[in-house]
Amino acid sequence: MDIKVVGEEGDVVRLKLQDRIVRGTTDPTSDPLVRLGGRDIYSKIVLLDMSESDFIDSSGLSWLLVAHKRFCESKGQLVLHSLTPNVLGTLKMMRLDLVLNLAEDEVQALQQVRRQHV
Repeated sequence: MDIKVVGEEGDVVRLKLQDRIVRGTTDPTSDPLVRLGGRDIYSKIVLLDMSESDFIDSSGLSWLLVAHKRFCESKGQLVLHSLTPNVLGTLKMMRLDLVLNLAEDEVQALQQVRRQHV
C-alpha cells in the first residue's frame, strides 16, 4: 500500500492511495497517515483518492476502520472518494458504506465536507 500527498490547503489534505489496500507487506505498527502528515493528521480533513486501488483485504478494511475511528476521536474527518467497483463492492458487502464517509469523486468529497463544516 502506497500513499502520497497530492495537496494541502488549510486543514484539508488530499492524499492518493496507490496499489492494493493491504497491510501485510508493511510494518503493522507503522501508521502511513502519521508518517505522511504527522501526529495531527487525524485532526484534519483528509480526502483519500482510491481510484488506483482495485483490491482490499481484511487488513486493509481494518486499517480503514481504525483510521476512521481516530479521525472521529480527534475531530477530523476521512472521506474516501473515487473508489473502484471492486473496492466499493467489498465495502458495501461488509456494510462499511454505512460507517465510512464515501464520495463519488473529489468534487463530491469537498462538497460533503463543506456541508458538514459550515
